[in-house]
Amino acid sequence: MPKTNIGGLEMYYEVHGRGEPLVLIHGLGMACSTWFNQIPLLSQSYQVVVFDNRGAGRTEAPADAYTLDMMATDTAALFQSLDIPQAHVLGFSLGGLIAQRLALQQPDRIRSLLLVSTATQLPPKAKQVMETWLEMSRAGLALDILAREGLLWVYTDAFFRDNQAVNAAVESARHEPHPLTLEGFAGQVAALVEAQTAADLHHIQVPTLVVAGRDDILIPPAYAAELAAQIPGAELVILEPAGHNCWMEFPELFNSTILHFLNQITTR
Repeated sequence: MPKTNIGGLEMYYEVHGRGEPLVLIHGLGMACSTWFNQIPLLSQSYQVVVFDNRGAGRTEAPADAYTLDMMATDTAALFQSLDIPQAHVLGFSLGGLIAQRLALQQPDRIRSLLLVSTATQLPPKAKQVMETWLEMSRAGLALDILAREGLLWVYTDAFFRDNQAVNAAVESARHEPHPLTLEGFAGQVAALVEAQTAADLHHIQVPTLVVAGRDDILIPPAYAAELAAQIPGAELVILEPAGHNCWMEFPELFNSTILHFLNQITTR
């Protein structure tokens, strides 16, 4: 399996397809394998690069607090390792905050930004949710309980009408071959709860799409609107129906939205 050493951190990554590079940055605690609804389609037109952030999947999980700048630097180092001069960057939730910092750190490396289910900082309630998840993990609660609690915040009401789908999601988490460590989860939560990007976003000059789910109760659409307003020329799209995990629950709607924006950029 492909790994690269960046600043002493062993990072897992995958490259799919050919074309202009499109780098996908995941959310809290997620491994890149969960982009399975996006990779096959997006890699038909783009060179899709996915990876596990520090603290998740097959990337190492140092036992310290992480920061957005640290995780953005990780991503920039991956660009360097893979010889990617410039890329479209899509970030989901925590990944969207990382993408914002990356665009500010490395503006010449960003072709466009796609910021999904994210904000300039976590809403106060979301911070409490993250801290609660962390305390539940520290208390040693069973993985299926943790998974069911997490699902409540990221899927729509319609999802929970299908018990088979809910149970399948829980079982998938239970049998994850590269489970999240407490150290990695704590490190990523630290990056999230301290995140603040609003003051610098006016410096971003690349085409930007901000995507939110109408029914997102973790980071409500108003926060996406605030984010879009801070970035010059940013386009805001509210997906209906969709919640926080819009890319997973409604992949066709999400993928078509992403491709429409990217195709406009690449044909300019």
